[in-house]
Amino acid sequence: MYYKKIFFLTSILITLHASPLDIINTIRLKSGATPLHYNSKLALAAKKHALYIAKTQNLGHYEDSSSPYFYGTAPWDRVVKAGFGTAMVVENISFYEPNFKRSIEKIMGTVYHRLAFLFLQADSIGYASVDRIYVYELSNSKVAALCKRHFKNAAMIIDRVCPNSSDIIPATLFNKAMNRLQKRAKSVVIYPYRDQKGVPTSGVEETPQFRYSRFGFPITITFNSSYYSSVKLKTFQLFQGGKEIAGEVVDSTNDLHNKIRKGTFVFAPLNPLEHKKSYRVKVVAIVDGKRKVVEWSFETR
Repeated sequence: MYYKKIFFLTSILITLHASPLDIINTIRLKSGATPLHYNSKLALAAKKHALYIAKTQNLGHYEDSSSPYFYGTAPWDRVVKAGFGTAMVVENISFYEPNFKRSIEKIMGTVYHRLAFLFLQADSIGYASVDRIYVYELSNSKVAALCKRHFKNAAMIIDRVCPNSSDIIPATLFNKAMNRLQKRAKSVVIYPYRDQKGVPTSGVEETPQFRYSRFGFPITITFNSSYYSSVKLKTFQLFQGGKEIAGEVVDSTNDLHNKIRKGTFVFAPLNPLEHKKSYRVKVVAIVDGKRKVVEWSFETR
């Protein structure tokens, strides 16, 4: 078996003095995910890539080995070189914001890169900024620990996730490590989170482009597969007062780039939301054969 390395590219209202870790963990906890721990080795990989981008203006995940600022070709190469114990990595990047707070807020206005920050199977993060280039690396320390055990034989294995290419991990232990954190998250993960204030009115363009160049602030919901084996969405609606807001629902079946996982649904308003308004979300789904209704509200800035 081969576990594909995954990474994402990205082109809250918390005090300016909060650390990036505090900001991201506040978002994750209020959304229903588990908190992350800061890791200095992931931070080193992030710093090296931020420096590379700042000096070369190559705004992407890959580095050219001919550059004097080269550290590693791909995200997984860089985290391994920095000493982190697994090649599995989720990488987010944002550009030219004035501070980490604004960088994170911008990423949360996207769809694909927001979902990276809310990745349920990550427990570690490192980040860095160089000349207003912000790089974030997320991974799983439990998988990193498994790589150090140097397994040799198993009925089913996961390969290509350890620094040493000859190392493998038994599939049962790998799946346990990946799912352990997911089981600690809430059964439903949402963003904007319940009663959130100061939500932006418009979505943020990203690469690859989610759907449109201009759309209202997207709402996402993930039904945690640790709790549910089957989810069939019936309706995903957004209301302002008594008015239903027009929008498009996107999931794993119609996502143009195949980045949205099964069990995650996105409501993309066709137009920007109104300022300083309260919005109500209502999601109805058939979950493991039973009707489930999820409702919550948020306010725009």
